[in-house]
Formats: sequence, C-alpha cells, structure tokens
Amino acid sequence: MKTTILHKFFGFLAIIGLLSCSKDPVDESGLLITGRSQCFMTFFDLLGSDHRTVLVSGQTVIDTTNLTVTAVARYGTYMQRVKPYCSVVTDAIVEPTMGIWTDYSQPQKYTVVSGNRQVRKTYTVTVTVQK
Repeated sequence: MKTTILHKFFGFLAIIGLLSCSKDPVDESGLLITGRSQCFMTFFDLLGSDHRTVLVSGQTVIDTTNLTVTAVARYGTYMQRVKPYCSVVTDAIVEPTMGIWTDYSQPQKYTVVSGNRQVRKTYTVTVTVQK
C-alpha cells in the first residue's frame, strides 16, 4: 500500500514538473534566445571555389571598436565569387547568412546580433587583393 501511494505521489510530482516547465524562447529561425548581450566577431575567412582559404595568413584584422574587418586575398583571387565565414561570441548570430557565394569586389556589411537579440553591431568587411 505504501509503495502505491509513493508511486502516485511521485507520478503527481512528475506531472506537475512537466507542466511547470516553460518553453525556451526562440527567434524566427528557431534559434534559442539567451540572456547574453555580448556581440562581436572573433574570426573571419574567405573560401575560393576549391573551398580553401584565399586570405593571406596573418593579414586579417578584426577591429571590434571600429566594427571593421580588413583582409588581404592572394594574388589572382576571383573576388566576385568567394564564400565568407566567421566566428562570433557565444550565442550571437550573423545577418545576412554567411557561407554563400558573395561578391567581395566591394566592401560587404554583416550585422552581429547578441544572444538576447537586443544588441546589433554592423561590421564592414573590406578585402583587397595582394599585389
């Protein structure tokens, strides 16, 4: 009899626990919205048609104060068709989406959005070709 009462009691507690769980907030893309307000870029790279980096090693500078990224691509790089990739602080997202073929013959703008989706910082990415 005691075990039946204990089973019912713990079953009741489990049901209450499941009902009291709140659904975590998500954005329109289905990504979790967190409490983090940090938003900055930590790494940037460009890939060519062979999916290898086209940037000259050690020549990429990310300025989180002036919100700029400057990089140098290898001589002969076809700048009208490269794929950008970056890393950002935990829980932040980048708009527009990276990883698609992009024309870098002109500077491009990317906005890093914090995990809580309240802080937005727009970076200007400028890539020049090595001479």
